Amino acid sequence: MARARSFVVPYVLSLVVVIAVLVMWIIYAVSSGSRLNELAERVGATGPTWTWVILGVGCGLLGLLIVFITHQLARSLAEYRYARKQEEFVSSITHEMKSPLAAIQLHAQTLQQDAMTREGSESVAYILRESDRLGRLIDNVLESSRLVARKHLLSLEPVSLAVFFENFFAEITPRVASQGFNLDVHLATKATVEATDEALRRVLTNLIDNAIRYSARGGRIRCRVEDFGGWVRIQVEDEGQGIPKGELSRIFERFHQVRRDRGSSTGTGLGLFIVSQLVDQMHGSVRAASHEDRPGASFVVELPMISEDG
Repeated sequence: MARARSFVVPYVLSLVVVIAVLVMWIIYAVSSGSRLNELAERVGATGPTWTWVILGVGCGLLGLLIVFITHQLARSLAEYRYARKQEEFVSSITHEMKSPLAAIQLHAQTLQQDAMTREGSESVAYILRESDRLGRLIDNVLESSRLVARKHLLSLEPVSLAVFFENFFAEITPRVASQGFNLDVHLATKATVEATDEALRRVLTNLIDNAIRYSARGGRIRCRVEDFGGWVRIQVEDEGQGIPKGELSRIFERFHQVRRDRGSSTGTGLGLFIVSQLVDQMHGSVRAASHEDRPGASFVVELPMISEDG
């Protein structure tokens, strides 16, 4: 609703201004008929109809302007309603996909616990990896829809980053290794920030998944968490293809995808958009950079401290 108001208000204000100008023009033209006739006679035109001609031309131009503004307003409202229906449809469909996906994961985990051949075990492990990836994709679509609709505002609370990151890296390192990548972690923080565990987890997971997507298997991903001044800097760096300079300014746009070396794009273009939106709600900032002297890209998230533990 707030988003609708944001673009309706300028149109309404424009209409009010134009209508006010129209009324003032009519009052001026009617009350200054003799002056307009004198002006017409000076330029060689005669006749009492010139007042009405000038009045009609002005009213016609202002009327066309009112019609144009009204048309643009109606068009924008129609586009907004259509986009909102699309968001609701995508959100509904992706939500429905979570139930069958959960069933697939449950049965795959059951099979994995049973005695199986080596080939069967590898197949089940593959199913679990891909279903986990699909689950993260669905979560990203849902989260993106909520953020655009302003339905997901974080309830911030103090989070000790040392505790959070110890648990997070212990959880994600095996998954990164199973995908054929090495995760180097440097954790040097004693800070507490206003955030939520879920938002921090989604931000870091999306940044690491992005590094994996644009890196060759066997590459190294570096994660550094350090305190400086009154801020905490979280850096995720990879050895992949990097980001073209022309795309750095658009990297956090929704649905924007960086093309891979072979020319095709990958992913959905939602992960980094979600990162930027969540970091903004945590009163922080995020930026991307591409190295000139070596392969790879880095993403830096900075969050303000609320305290620093001894």
